[in-house]
Amino acid sequence: MKAMKFLAMLGLIVGVVSLTSLNFSDEAASSGLGFELNWDEERAVELIVAHLAEKNALIPDEELREVARTMYDASRRYQVDYRLVLAVMDAESNFRHNVVSGAGAVGIMQVKPVVAREFSDEVGIPYRQNVLRCPHANVRFGVYYLSWLSRHYDNEYAVLYAYNVGFTRARQNMQRSSEPKTWYTKKVMEEYEKNRTRLPGV
Repeated sequence: MKAMKFLAMLGLIVGVVSLTSLNFSDEAASSGLGFELNWDEERAVELIVAHLAEKNALIPDEELREVARTMYDASRRYQVDYRLVLAVMDAESNFRHNVVSGAGAVGIMQVKPVVAREFSDEVGIPYRQNVLRCPHANVRFGVYYLSWLSRHYDNEYAVLYAYNVGFTRARQNMQRSSEPKTWYTKKVMEEYEKNRTRLPGV
């Protein structure tokens, strides 16, 4: 009888220790970006890192994982599928964080300074010269801009077209077609469909 009580008590102690260990694991899974990562999300971040590496993204190795976390966080916060964000990066910059276009668009998501100035308060990043050269800031501005455009257009082709040519020009040009299927929008949507088969949803 004493042996049975001892075994029962030992089992209770082991159970408590196991639960405590699980709590510590949950705390260790927290990111420094202000949101809690569960195992599914952690797996998504790992897959984003692998995707960026596969695409030979020109992002410093020490920043690659944090860029992936930033992308996932911004996508959830602004309700934009991160797989679409990856497709936009592919088309806009071929995953090069230091590229500047002839029109002045900067970075991995090719965000124009006028967009960063306009939405700095909403994104929570003060506008300053060269802020868009920081991959983390560039991703946040780019994802927020996609989200903002989605509130003005009701289909993905129109959102992508406006992202590519600018809001004002898109509104003028889309008087003839509300769903513009240009080479750019087709390229992004094709890549998006590929990403949806390879990467988990949010």
